Amino acid sequence: MTGEGSNPPVFCLGFDIHYPCRLNPGFRPDLAKGKRNLKDIYFSPDMREGLGWAIETSFRPATEILLDLLDEGFKCALGMSGVVLERLEKWYPDMLDLLSRAATHENAEVLAQTYYHSVAGLFADPQEFTDELLMHRDLTSDLFGVAPTTFVHTDYPITPATAEALTGSGIRAAIIEGAAAERDPGHTYTYRDLPVLVTHCDLSDDIAVRFPRREWDRWPLMADRYAEWISKSPGESVTLYLDYRVFGDLIGPETGILEFLRALPSALADAGVRTMHPSDAANNPPHGIIDDTAGPGHQRSILQQSALEALEDAGSLVADPEIWRYLLDTDHIRRMAMRSTTCGRPLHAVSHQVAHNYFAAFMRILSHLEERSAASARSQRAVLSLRCVPPEFEFTFSSHDRPVGYAAHNLQELADMLEFTPDDVVRYHAERGDFYRWIGEVIGDSKLAKEVQDIDDRIRLRTTIQGRIDSLWKRLR
Repeated sequence: MTGEGSNPPVFCLGFDIHYPCRLNPGFRPDLAKGKRNLKDIYFSPDMREGLGWAIETSFRPATEILLDLLDEGFKCALGMSGVVLERLEKWYPDMLDLLSRAATHENAEVLAQTYYHSVAGLFADPQEFTDELLMHRDLTSDLFGVAPTTFVHTDYPITPATAEALTGSGIRAAIIEGAAAERDPGHTYTYRDLPVLVTHCDLSDDIAVRFPRREWDRWPLMADRYAEWISKSPGESVTLYLDYRVFGDLIGPETGILEFLRALPSALADAGVRTMHPSDAANNPPHGIIDDTAGPGHQRSILQQSALEALEDAGSLVADPEIWRYLLDTDHIRRMAMRSTTCGRPLHAVSHQVAHNYFAAFMRILSHLEERSAASARSQRAVLSLRCVPPEFEFTFSSHDRPVGYAAHNLQELADMLEFTPDDVVRYHAERGDFYRWIGEVIGDSKLAKEVQDIDDRIRLRTTIQGRIDSLWKRLR
């Protein structure tokens, strides 16, 4: 046992360097008429300016500080998404040069991740996850001469499929989020024989969430006090993975956050804490085995689950995979919840209406992208029948005009919900002709609409719809 009363643990600090691909909240289908470049219609026109602001307030000053600290012997890790590196190369090459100096420093470790900072690891089929992992590795090899061997896997739980994809791609260790692992974060574990470090959410949030709060009973947080907390933490290591924009952008420089970063390595040294790369800390003997990482910190809302399922199906429907991949950004799914886990990220807490508005904008864009893709598909009718629809056209399950709390946005979601929808609710809709009208008028599948018109049995209805779905997918393969 290390920590209080023994040797201090080592400290592994990683930075999540990414800038999310914001949606255009004012998107309407009529804006895309006659337009060939849908990317400019779907996403915020202020993307370049927003990234420029993040650079000047956070990326640049934090990296300049970091370079000095690296020269002084401080060790840390950098997780840089492929899309942010791509945009820096295109729009801000001087910032990319600065990050390259840090990434290639002997005291820095470059972490592997999905190219698009994406939710692909949540899909049943791990192919997109694997593809993005390899895309990211190729990019870091090209830009920095580095093929990372430690993967950072913090926005969603690690799964058997992603663990297999990681080890099959040469990854030798992973960092996962403490909120999902439900394990003491002071140790190394294994998941499917893959060494795993667990981020320390409390210590992460002391910086990412509580640092600027004057009402916090530990405010102001000074580097020496924080270093003391780390030195007394139980276990062999303390691992943090912090959103890089915390340092100057999401938490303003007037709070002293940049000075805190500058002072931290010296304070850690005074407290007897050594800094270490995650790949080295992962070599510690495992403290135990992690069987399941889908803890309560990663429970998803109904809106998030609907969007994820629609996203996965869309991968086989859309004609432009790049736009689809931009929609995979974890930030989109995070914004569909009223409150999301922090663990190194600023607190996200919004009203139900704000979360629903974001979901609605997202689904309008995804639905439009699928519709525009139909013309170039092997079967236009199949794509149009399988596509998702935005919330204004969803099928809302009700009982005598009172919503029961869930809604379907495509045929597959309708079929899945029929597995647990009460029989009386199904009969209520069948007697009114709701399934017939929605499938025929909204989805536009007249063949299936006729097949379900006289069915009021839940099992038969679901079997009929699922059979049609399966036959439609066959047309596209």
